Parts: sequence; structure tokens; C-alpha cells
Amino acid sequence: MKVNVIEDESKSLIIEFEDADRAVAEAIKGEIMEAKGADFVTVVKEHPEINKARLIVKAEKNPKALVAKAIEEIEDKLKEVESKLPKK
Repeated sequence: MKVNVIEDESKSLIIEFEDADRAVAEAIKGEIMEAKGADFVTVVKEHPEINKARLIVKAEKNPKALVAKAIEEIEDKLKEVESKLPKK
């Protein structure tokens, strides 16, 4: 998966995920929405045959921090799931 930052402004961040389905972007979006720190957050897939999804985050304060926090939360949840898997 390749990640491109399309826009990095003080109140707006657009990240494009190449060679990935929408799952990663949607997971980040869900965490941001749950935290309720953004004014606007969405995932856009411009065309079904093009394997790119864009995460768009608009916030009054530091949208990059919202994305970083969302990624940390996802990592913590995945570690919790991993810890509950049976050991070999």
C-alpha cells in the first residue's frame, strides 16, 4: 500500500491510499468520528476500477493529530484482539 499526502493544511488533510481497498481509510474515519474531533471526515473512492481511496479530514485544530490518534486507537484494538487469540 502506498500513501500519498495530497493536502496538508492547518485545517484540512487529504491522504490517498493506493493499492488498497477502502478498509484502512474507513477504519481511520470511524475512529475519528468516534472521537468527535473533526468538523468533517469522509472517504472517497473516485472510480471503482481505480484502486485508490482518499481520506478527507477537516478540523479546527490539527487534523494530522486526529489521524495519528485514530491510528493509535486502531493499533490498540488490534493488539487486544491478538492477545485473545489462542496460543500455539
